[in-house]
Amino acid sequence: MLRVYNTATRKVEDFKSIEENKVGMYVCGLTVYNDMHLGHARTYIAFDVIRRWLEFSGYEVNFIQNHTDIDDKIIKKANQENVSFEDITNKYIERTQDDLEKLQVKTPTSMPKATDYIVEMVSIIEDLIEKGNAYVTDPVEGAFAPDVYFDVISASDKFGTLTGQRLEDMRAGSRVAIDNRKKHPADFVLWKGAKEGEPSWSSPWGKGRPGWHIECSAMSLKYLGKQFDIHGGGIDLKFPHHESEVLQTECHTNHSPMANYWIHSGHLTINNEKMSKSLDNFFLVRDVMKEYSAPVLRFYLLNGHYRSPIDFSDSNLEESLSAYKRLEGVYNRLESVNKSGEQEPEELVSAISLCKSGFSEAMNDDFNTREALAVIFQFSRLVNSYELEKLTIDLQRKILDVFEKLGGVVLGLFTKTEIGSEFKVQIEELISQRNIARVAKDWELSDSIRDKLMSLGVEIQDTSEGTSWKLI
Repeated sequence: MLRVYNTATRKVEDFKSIEENKVGMYVCGLTVYNDMHLGHARTYIAFDVIRRWLEFSGYEVNFIQNHTDIDDKIIKKANQENVSFEDITNKYIERTQDDLEKLQVKTPTSMPKATDYIVEMVSIIEDLIEKGNAYVTDPVEGAFAPDVYFDVISASDKFGTLTGQRLEDMRAGSRVAIDNRKKHPADFVLWKGAKEGEPSWSSPWGKGRPGWHIECSAMSLKYLGKQFDIHGGGIDLKFPHHESEVLQTECHTNHSPMANYWIHSGHLTINNEKMSKSLDNFFLVRDVMKEYSAPVLRFYLLNGHYRSPIDFSDSNLEESLSAYKRLEGVYNRLESVNKSGEQEPEELVSAISLCKSGFSEAMNDDFNTREALAVIFQFSRLVNSYELEKLTIDLQRKILDVFEKLGGVVLGLFTKTEIGSEFKVQIEELISQRNIARVAKDWELSDSIRDKLMSLGVEIQDTSEGTSWKLI
């Protein structure tokens, strides 16, 4: 039985889908104005494995992940670069998709863009105004049209669904900006009146654009309906983004809950401080993948429970590199064995069943990838103690099947990396630098470059005809 920690109830619960053998799942996507950082990767790899385990367990998963393609940061960057906001968003959608593909994150069932659902957002806002859950304000300074705010007092019975906060504890200027046009400090914007030089769309209140929270309500309703199984995202989205979604969606649909299970991934930290673009302490995924291969990075981010914080450091990545290479080495031995014998040790036969059951137990315990990896490591150490060529072909295949299904299909590891032209150039440049160091008898530099190539998943061999290399 799969058990899941539900942020809304603050406890671990048995998982039961609304429709038998089907799961509707919405995960908040990126605001696409820059490349993806490691904190983002941690979230999307976590939910990728949650999806993979659900599918492996027999569920058909309708996985929706949006792109926020209209936002203050996007507009600011477009103006700075003197291009359209579409130029910015299209560029970074393509780049983040490339990063996610390299990290073996499966493509969602649908990846809608906010700007494709403006009509639906306007319709929801109209309904909220009519019901008394939202109100039109005076235009903010510099705007040509008014804003629309959600009235949290009108939904006070729903406020705090995810955080447990109370409206009476919300003070102006503490967690939210002071705005005298608001009825209550916690009221949040649904629609922003247009300003000079900003993209805008028509609405009953004049030209403008949607606030951040309303887009996810519109798209989850469009793709999954008024109630679905799982809503996910990073822990930093719990408030105010997800709290706001609950209020506006449930007031619009008159139905509760909008999602049966709320799942949030933990922070990725640097020196115990949250990795964030706003704090300027982030590492871009594509930069880290210049130093470490994508499988090593994925392994590093899975080697911790998705709800627990992970503190980023080079030493932790180096430890992950060493551990992953040990695990991958056993898999490669299995994959390359070309002989078989007659041995079927009872210890190995029993270990297959124990590994499968232990892995399932870990994954059914709130998707505990750290424990699942520990189970595979224990199995791999036993496998590595045997001469694989002496095992029967049937046993060889059963052992390999464990690695391919549990490590590959579920965890997304042991995948063969496609070599791009930029990666080839990088490898050749490092080999050239190493050859120069060897001629100069700078063995320390030579060894460090070899180690760097190993961290990228590249094995080199020096021969009389030069240095050859291959991916490992």
